[in-house]
Amino acid sequence: MNFYVKFVENYLTCIRWASEKEKEEFWQVEGIIKKHSNQLFKFDISFLKFYPNNKIGKKITDKSKSDKILIEEYKNWILIDTKEVIEYVVKNELKEIYLDDLKEKLDWNIILPKK
Repeated sequence: MNFYVKFVENYLTCIRWASEKEKEEFWQVEGIIKKHSNQLFKFDISFLKFYPNNKIGKKITDKSKSDKILIEEYKNWILIDTKEVIEYVVKNELKEIYLDDLKEKLDWNIILPKK
């Protein structure tokens, strides 16, 4: 999780790492997003995984206790709202969603440059 630690160090304050038990709730770190919020959020910063047919992604479940999901792009970090993604998927009866669609169609997104 080395690269994601950079995100945490550069963009979060009041950092608390999840215990092993808390990681079962699909979040890994809690903190406040510098210059964007004063609210404490739980973040899913798990790595993207490889799936069949050369797809790369992340499984998102309604069992998640995360507030925000971190996705890494080449030059940016993308934060999306967990509940908003789940509602979008359910409403549109989707099995897969693409990052470009999420960036365009969801209201709560923050794009942060990698430092």
